[in-house]
Amino acid sequence: MFTLGDMRTPDLDVFESGNSEVDLFFKSRRWFNADKGKAAPPTYQFAGPKGEVVGYAAASFRACACPTDGSESKAKYLVVYAAGLHSRFHGKLDPETDGETFAVSIFRVLEEFARAKNGCAGLYLWVRSDNGRAIAFYKKFGFEADPEGAVQHDDGPPHFTMRKPV
Repeated sequence: MFTLGDMRTPDLDVFESGNSEVDLFFKSRRWFNADKGKAAPPTYQFAGPKGEVVGYAAASFRACACPTDGSESKAKYLVVYAAGLHSRFHGKLDPETDGETFAVSIFRVLEEFARAKNGCAGLYLWVRSDNGRAIAFYKKFGFEADPEGAVQHDDGPPHFTMRKPV
């Protein structure tokens, strides 16, 4: 189950995904646009079968270079700006699915959003090149790294663009 995020959610204050950058994104409410009074990008809260929050994802549709970062052409993608699963659910199976982990369940919902949007090419995200655990998860889920390699976006390690067609 998922709902749009609410900046008053007290669970955000204790969110621990195991990735300090992701935790800071959600805890600081960077995704909440106070000027507009709403989440921008839309941020979704995912709950488990007992109603406890298992994770968050900030995602919205946007035109991105396609099929590679260096392309002149663009296509509509569901861009995942940040996604995090509470560390207590890492590797745990979601009882509402057929043997999938909670992490896979969150990305299945995002994939369904992308499939439901007319003309959407797929899912799109950036991942730091030193985040081996996330890269392995995304590859296992069907994402492919951009063949042009990692790109520097900030002072940290370079980012890979990863896409999953739908």
